[in-house]
Amino acid sequence: MKNIAIFGATGSIGKSTIEYVKNFSDKFRIVGLTARTKIRELQKLSEIFKVPYIVVEKEEDAKNLKSSLSYRAEVLWGDEGLKELASLELVNTVVIGISGIKALIPTYYALKTGKRVAIANKECIISVGNLLKEVAKICQAELIPVDSEHSAFFQLLQKEKKEYIEKLILTASGGPFYKTPLKDFSKITPEKAIAHPTWKMGKKISVDSATLMNKGFEVLEAMVLFDIPLDKIEVVIHPQSLIHGIVKLIDGCYFMHLSPPDMKIAIAYALNYPERTRISIVNFDLAKVKKLIFEKPNFRKFPCLKLAYKVGKLGGFYPLILEAADEVVVEAFLSYKITFDKIPYFLEKTLNEFKIPSINLKNVYDALELHERVCEFTKNLIKRY
Repeated sequence: MKNIAIFGATGSIGKSTIEYVKNFSDKFRIVGLTARTKIRELQKLSEIFKVPYIVVEKEEDAKNLKSSLSYRAEVLWGDEGLKELASLELVNTVVIGISGIKALIPTYYALKTGKRVAIANKECIISVGNLLKEVAKICQAELIPVDSEHSAFFQLLQKEKKEYIEKLILTASGGPFYKTPLKDFSKITPEKAIAHPTWKMGKKISVDSATLMNKGFEVLEAMVLFDIPLDKIEVVIHPQSLIHGIVKLIDGCYFMHLSPPDMKIAIAYALNYPERTRISIVNFDLAKVKKLIFEKPNFRKFPCLKLAYKVGKLGGFYPLILEAADEVVVEAFLSYKITFDKIPYFLEKTLNEFKIPSINLKNVYDALELHERVCEFTKNLIKRY
């Protein structure tokens, strides 16, 4: 029996995880759930599974939740609550479905206590991925990617020697604006940007997908997770979203990972690895696919992807700076403070003007502090605009 804690239980990854594990009560037990704002939804889930540990962001929400539960549970709050749940000896598997840099705290402490971490959060890997990998190695923990592309690579690379790999090819749907003329980008509204053609995701990641920033982050993530040089990682547009990853080998072979666009597939693999289980997904008929399209991305229309390659080459703190700036800029767009076409403008302006401190990131709190400084810097840039 695996005891699971799901961080971000009310988000898309959390919901998909719960939907999967509820059908395998003989294999998995949910012992911890967290949410930031959807407290009523969190309470409903907690009541269904009688979860012994619950974490919310605010102390007031923790008190209210504890008093309204129909059973006794430990209700924690804030960063310390995330840390405590991630560190619990009772928990042996953690699912990180939290978006943003806040996920760094439970990820770090879960690895530090030797757990399996099924991670769907890009920000942590981009910002301090090498530190997390080092902690995992020292503490004999496991870091297994859950997003569809990196899960595909994780599976495809299981039996291939590193010297045989010529390229990793990431696929992108292209988002809702791949065919939209560049001249119309300034007219794109938040409502249109969050309407992803394939995946049902949160607002922030949907906007990142629309700018191809999300794919840029995935390039940086792949570089860290699989120790592959940046010049060996390529992006292609694949509107059908059926091929999630392609590995090109030195002998001319292309290995592709194909599956329906359902996150439960990657989640199930991460939870059961190295085993596989039968799961219930929408019926998929390969004969109806007809054709698979692959196109090169337009870097002029989607400069965010180009910025990701730029910071990948620069290394150091630059990936963290890009990720932090993106959190602020996307929020500004969603709040109607800037237009869609200004997203890459403010990202590049932050990269060019932020003064990088001469420090070494020794722990996650150093990273969180630097992240906060970048966010404040970008907010001020937007205010002055």
